[in-house]
Amino acid sequence: MFLLFSFHIFLFFFLFFSVRFSVIGLDQPLVIPPGEDAVLPCHLSPQINAENMTIRWFKDKYQNLVHLYRNREDQYQYQMEEYRGRTTLIKDGIKAGRVSLMVHNVQQYDSGWYTCFYDTGSFYEEAAVELMVAALGSKPHIYLEDLQDGGIAVVCESSGWFPEPEAKWKDDHGNNMSSSTEVKAVDGKLQFHVKATYVFNGHPSALSCCIGNPVLSQWKESTLRIGDAFFQRISSCMLSRLLIASSFTVLGILLFSWTVYLVNEQRELSEEFGKLPEELDWRRARRFAAAVTLDPDTAHRDLVLSEDGRSVRDGGGDQRRPDTEQRFTYVAAVLGRERLSSGGHYWEVQVGGKTHWTLGVCDEAQSRKGDIRLSPEHGFWAVRLIHGEYEAVTSPRTSLAPRVPPRAVGLFLDYEGRRLSWYNVTDRSLLHTYSGGPFPPTLRPYFSPGVNEGGSNAGALRVLPVTGRE
Repeated sequence: MFLLFSFHIFLFFFLFFSVRFSVIGLDQPLVIPPGEDAVLPCHLSPQINAENMTIRWFKDKYQNLVHLYRNREDQYQYQMEEYRGRTTLIKDGIKAGRVSLMVHNVQQYDSGWYTCFYDTGSFYEEAAVELMVAALGSKPHIYLEDLQDGGIAVVCESSGWFPEPEAKWKDDHGNNMSSSTEVKAVDGKLQFHVKATYVFNGHPSALSCCIGNPVLSQWKESTLRIGDAFFQRISSCMLSRLLIASSFTVLGILLFSWTVYLVNEQRELSEEFGKLPEELDWRRARRFAAAVTLDPDTAHRDLVLSEDGRSVRDGGGDQRRPDTEQRFTYVAAVLGRERLSSGGHYWEVQVGGKTHWTLGVCDEAQSRKGDIRLSPEHGFWAVRLIHGEYEAVTSPRTSLAPRVPPRAVGLFLDYEGRRLSWYNVTDRSLLHTYSGGPFPPTLRPYFSPGVNEGGSNAGALRVLPVTGRE
């Protein structure tokens, strides 16, 4: 009798403790960009086979059913309408108690608390996972857009935010400054592009652009520093002119000399002021330095590529490459390996003393067979040197007049901003900017070193390393 009683006691405790478990979720929010798939983790501790359990995922409330697994099957008919066809219970680890939930193509309304609920029939336990649908955008890009009476317009841009970001300017003391802000949705409202403009004057020492995600409470910041010496020089010039004007009746002869001097000085200042926005824009672009290499599978049969994939020249004859669908067959060109479909990218190419070259980007889907028409309408955005003239291959062509011949050319692609710029790295000036309609889904860097021309154009185009700093 005692043995039978002891066996029942043992059996009771064995069954009681054998069905006890805890459910482990995630102790921090799961942050997923809109449009992507979210995997909400959930598992049992200790590891227990959950094949015969009822597993219920719900959002916020028990009645808000997101996914139900019961009798070894998914019960889709009980789901909330907004989750029909959008969930998958990952059951490859169910024998060890792992049943993570995948929510496909998450949107802003998917943000919230999700509960993973295990039920054996005699015991149940649950755990929660917080999903935040949000994305941090790119680091703010600051540049001078225009010179205005009494001040300078400074622009800050950034892309890839979700939901709609907040933007503000701060001075060197951390004080907020009023500015105009434009936020627009791109890519079907899955991302936001922000542009904040501030007009300043006086003697600034630093301006900071701050863009933040209100959901994540995270900010990205860039700072523009301009020395006072430039503005002091302008003030000194203006003061000199006032002093001369006040003594006009006494110093008539000196006035003419001073006037000539000031005209020349003003011209120099105007030229210097005109160069400043371009140089600042170039400096900001270099922060998006990208590692670009050449793709030999696309190279025309006459071209010779270096072993490191960073330079290309005309070999003066057939290099015996097999003809493939990817290869240029008529135009002596080659593409970069990199496929550019979002964000900012900057690279530099040494052109040296070459007499003919073409640099830009092209549509990945564009045919490379036969004669090619270089123009944005045909999937090519490029600047070239040909017959001693610089031009952008627009329709019609746009003539360019660099202040000094470039020894190296920098290219900056802002995909979301729909902007492609070419810079003369030699004097840090802007050669040309394309800012038209949207780009195709995928772009690739485009290089054409031009024909050898009997040795006068034998030099190579070489991709230079860029660190983002001088």
